Amino acid sequence: MQTKTGGKLNLNNKKGTRPMKKNKIIMTVRDSSIFLLMFMTIILIYTTTLWIIKIPITKSHLPLEFIITVATFIAWQIFKTTRTTKKEDEKRPTIKEILSKEKIIQTACAILIGTVIFTVSAYVEGKIYDTTSDGNTYHKLAVGSMKNGWNPLYGSCKDFTEEEGNALTVNEGNINYLWADHYAIGTEIIGANVYAFSGNIETGKVYNLIMMYVCFGVSLGYMFTEKKLHIVKALVISIVLAINPITLTQWGTYYVDTTVLTALFVTLIELLSISKDKSENKRCLEKYFILGMSIALCSNAKFTGLAYEVAFCGSFYLYWLIKLRKNKDVLKKEFVFNTIFYIIAGMITIAVIGGSSYLMNTIKHKHPFYPLYGENHVENMVNKEIPESVSKRSYIEQFLVSVFSEGINVSPAYYPEGGIEPVLKVPFMFTKEELGRYCIPDIRMGGFGPLYSGIFIITLIVIIVMIIDYIRNKKIDELIQLLIITILSVAMVAILGGAYWARYIPYVYFISVMALTYLMEKRKKIINVCAIVFAAIFIGNTLMVARTSTKSYLENSRYIKRNFVEFENYAKDKEYVDIELNSRNCQGILYNIDDRGIKVKVQEKTDKNRDVFMFKY
Repeated sequence: MQTKTGGKLNLNNKKGTRPMKKNKIIMTVRDSSIFLLMFMTIILIYTTTLWIIKIPITKSHLPLEFIITVATFIAWQIFKTTRTTKKEDEKRPTIKEILSKEKIIQTACAILIGTVIFTVSAYVEGKIYDTTSDGNTYHKLAVGSMKNGWNPLYGSCKDFTEEEGNALTVNEGNINYLWADHYAIGTEIIGANVYAFSGNIETGKVYNLIMMYVCFGVSLGYMFTEKKLHIVKALVISIVLAINPITLTQWGTYYVDTTVLTALFVTLIELLSISKDKSENKRCLEKYFILGMSIALCSNAKFTGLAYEVAFCGSFYLYWLIKLRKNKDVLKKEFVFNTIFYIIAGMITIAVIGGSSYLMNTIKHKHPFYPLYGENHVENMVNKEIPESVSKRSYIEQFLVSVFSEGINVSPAYYPEGGIEPVLKVPFMFTKEELGRYCIPDIRMGGFGPLYSGIFIITLIVIIVMIIDYIRNKKIDELIQLLIITILSVAMVAILGGAYWARYIPYVYFISVMALTYLMEKRKKIINVCAIVFAAIFIGNTLMVARTSTKSYLENSRYIKRNFVEFENYAKDKEYVDIELNSRNCQGILYNIDDRGIKVKVQEKTDKNRDVFMFKY
């Protein structure tokens, strides 16, 4: 119960522990999110392992992967334990505790919740049509090709023809096969497994909603059980962390930034949690397990994901070892354990799951990040997308211009005639026109939302206060962890290209949530008021983007569904239908048509002019 003690609100129960009922609910939610994280990881490992022996994706993959996940999750629940570096202090659960009715019910509930979340997410994604160019070019090309039998380890997507089961032919002039062949394809592998089972290519986007829930669940468990925050505060922080302007504008598309962002946030949470354990002379294998899975997912969603993981995990690895430098016995054990962990995680991430990208790119093109780097590489699109007015500025300046600009797409690719440039605005101010632009999944300027310029200013102030507070109270560990994340983030903004583009700098948003968490932890009344105001700004920022993006998804999908019904009726008694694609960025629609069992022939021009979704017939 909540009681008043010394004029301050005490959120603990009489025994000084968290309320047991709430704790069980939170841990069940957390476990269900870990179950889904495990499911995503097993899909990747299972699929890529079978590729080695030339077994393509089939309809039976997903059910078998689910069964393996359930078995693995139950085994993990039984054998997980918290260990300390002192053997005599090890805490192992008894057989009675392992097989208790309470534990069995909690495990079953976690599996059930995870299964329901996955099923509902797949259903929702199946009703939402991806209308983006990226989604309907190389993403659907990779997903559809793998679902129909393409094995990336033994052949090119370009060579996987219609005769072999593909829905479209990729010729030399179509650059999309280059991305499908060489980019990291972790999310596409997940999408292809779901697509093979459901028969609807749109369900393959399920990884977006799943990873948002995973991030929410892991954060909720951390904030409630380790940060000791009140459940309402833990919920607010976890919601704004997982449901943010990047994930909200992309959840209905095949874009992969949501997975990179959420998996990276899980990584950072686990790194902070493991650091706390090391301060208390503990080692929790469960946290390393979660960390390993998040590394694998983040690194195989996008090349930049691997760079983020190496930077943050490597920095914390060095921090842990330096922290133990005076205790040589413990240092040796920790060095061996952490080094072996990262070697195994790296091998699974790069050689097994990333075999078709990182490994094959290195073997064939002498660089793991081909075609962005290496022999005959292509120009990075980030350099093409920046508007002329800021192209000559430093990356830090580009970042600041973006933060303090209206949300707007200033890409030369969208406006080749020029004239569209960033529009600076007063923090916390926005217009109806600006809000309407947050249906764009890869919005260039102001991508963190209409209120983020204000959030950014508050973040800077709070970070300075945190540093002073940690120094004054000699909280050296907290200070070092804050500095690692902050300095690394600033360094990556300053060094890596694309600092103006919110989806390429997710760690900046994480720092803002760290600032919010710090305020939420404090008990002083004035700071509580500041925390409430800051949280309200975060929530307002999220809700405004959510309204725009959700409205856009629903309106587009209703329109497309209505037109597809007319198209199906037209094609019902015909052997095939001549269609004309509206642009070269619409080829993925051929998989949507194929899912309906309609045979088409793509023509340069059709006699009829009936408009459907990205094509005429």
